Amino acid sequence: MTPSLPAVRRFLGLLLLAGALCGAVGCTQVMLSPETRGEYRFGELQVFADRDFAATYAAAKYGLQDKGLFLVKDERLVVEAELNGRDATDTLVVVKIKELAKNRTSIKIRYGLKGDLASAQAVYAAIERRL
Repeated sequence: MTPSLPAVRRFLGLLLLAGALCGAVGCTQVMLSPETRGEYRFGELQVFADRDFAATYAAAKYGLQDKGLFLVKDERLVVEAELNGRDATDTLVVVKIKELAKNRTSIKIRYGLKGDLASAQAVYAAIERRL
């Protein structure tokens, strides 16, 4: 049994619509250093580090200090943590760290409510210097 022509057209139309919506979501690949690539999606920079959770957590904490951010929240669990900082203009910076596997950690950085890619990249650079 073959599908009818209107059904095929409808399916192709829905497929094109889904592709257009996915493209409009705002997902961007970001080159952070020659060895490191991240993804910027919905105002949040996500990078995967080949380090264990404890080292990544310490690097993030010291990286926020290096950028001159005032730490207002430090919530650490066994394999995930959230650090919140504020800059001189009282902009909220959220850093989420989560262990994915042994020596594989996810770092998500949101700078401001809407997200500021350049500032998030600068925060990640400070964290990467400590890794």
